[in-house]
Amino acid sequence: MAGYDRLYALLIEELNQLSQEGRDIDVESYRARINACNEDKTALMAIYSELCDLKCREDFPYVEPSELDEIYAESDVDSLPDDKYTPVDVDYFYGAWLGRCIGCALGQPVEGWASQRIIDWYKNAGKYPIRYFVPTVSGSDRNEGLATDEHLCGMPLDDDTRFTVIFYLLLKEKGYDFDSWDIGSHWAWNLPFRFVCTAETQAYLNYINVDIFTPWWKPENAMDLLKSERVNSYLNPYREWIGAQIRCDAFAYAAAGMPKLASRLAHTDAYFSHVKNGIYGEMFFAALIASAFTEKDVDKCFENALAVIPKKSRFYEDAVWARELALSDISRDELIKTLIERGSRYSWVHTINNATFCIAAIMRYKNDFRESVAFAVECGADTDCNGATVGSFMGALLGGREVPDDLKDGMKDTFSVGVSPYDNYSIKAFGDEIKALHDSLNK
Repeated sequence: MAGYDRLYALLIEELNQLSQEGRDIDVESYRARINACNEDKTALMAIYSELCDLKCREDFPYVEPSELDEIYAESDVDSLPDDKYTPVDVDYFYGAWLGRCIGCALGQPVEGWASQRIIDWYKNAGKYPIRYFVPTVSGSDRNEGLATDEHLCGMPLDDDTRFTVIFYLLLKEKGYDFDSWDIGSHWAWNLPFRFVCTAETQAYLNYINVDIFTPWWKPENAMDLLKSERVNSYLNPYREWIGAQIRCDAFAYAAAGMPKLASRLAHTDAYFSHVKNGIYGEMFFAALIASAFTEKDVDKCFENALAVIPKKSRFYEDAVWARELALSDISRDELIKTLIERGSRYSWVHTINNATFCIAAIMRYKNDFRESVAFAVECGADTDCNGATVGSFMGALLGGREVPDDLKDGMKDTFSVGVSPYDNYSIKAFGDEIKALHDSLNK
């Protein structure tokens, strides 16, 4: 079974992925061969078998492992102090979750839009620069998204908030003691297949095809089985896309003030569906947000997050580049243009380019919730994901009391994720629950 898309489409996308991760591949030759198959599955799978055996180019300059010990060996993680529990005021948990909801809502109606289209929409509505949620009416056009200003009545359903709740429930059940097989089992019990896409769809399908034991028991060699059956990579050309990066928040909240622990938990999750830079994105932002709860210097938070990922990876290279660009005297318009140009080599839902939008937003607009979230959305691409990630970080950094009142009021203290009992649920109450979980896991 192909899963998210037709087998033909998966293999065409696989060519891009293999080229980006440094495999020695003649993309156009393989593209012609795939097109010549006329969607014959036997012929396509024969080509896929060849693709899986391709080696890395000798001149590929990056070192990008997926196993945690190998990642840490290539990083500066030893520069981080030992993790220790620090009490955190509940307002920061409330702020992080509120910020995630606000940022997600701000980006949801324009997800996948190019930056200029977003700017034009606000300008034609007479509401540029971005200060508030997406206008429903822009000139003679309408956007009927549930999070536009005329329709907004809380944070609507979205995977960028749903995953936080899903993993909050996992942490309540298992604490910090879970592996990537447990991630799959938890999804099978709590996350409908139609709620996921791209890399998550492929990994979910692979897991279900391997999992002949659950719900009765977990095999002793569960992780060996997960790896041997390539659950995170088999027919999964999306394995470095943004899907894992948006799943970091529950781990960051549960490990507030402990970036190394947050990165380890994030790796366990990301490893289920992603490899390499797809994993680094979740680890980086988990460490970044976890740091923000107790470390109020944005530059230090960034250094903590950078310390958990490989120094010779594409993610590391682009993260440092985005930070330096954002801190330079380049104009806002030129900053956005330059970020987009560099990111255009990847899909609009790739981990690395969207991460640079978030990093630039945070570094350019330190301590300014509204401006940082608005910038992340204005860059375009995966706007709800990026708005949510930046909002979560800024909320953890500043606390709920520093979130602008008009944005806070727009949420009406309500969110829905399609997971019982978290529909029409209080944002503040969930912040209280996150705080209680953090304390119970660490005291």
